[in-house]
Amino acid sequence: MLPGMLDIGQKCQEKRKAKGWTQSTAATHAGIHRTVISQIENGLYSGSLKALTLYLNALEMKLSVQSAGMPQLDELEALFNDD
Repeated sequence: MLPGMLDIGQKCQEKRKAKGWTQSTAATHAGIHRTVISQIENGLYSGSLKALTLYLNALEMKLSVQSAGMPQLDELEALFNDD
């Protein structure tokens, strides 16, 4: 499983259900196969970025990229704070 795919899949499923769509309906709107929708929503997708983007566009969502970078000292301290 790719890092972050489970979170992406859960957000996609929430948005799809809010629209009242089945996976089949979503697949029709996105122009991809229903099994791809299932893989994305279950965090198991490792296919093309194009198919993922088509699904996100159908859901009126977008994927953004941000640098992971190195954590700052205050972020590390918060991780080890026992409070």
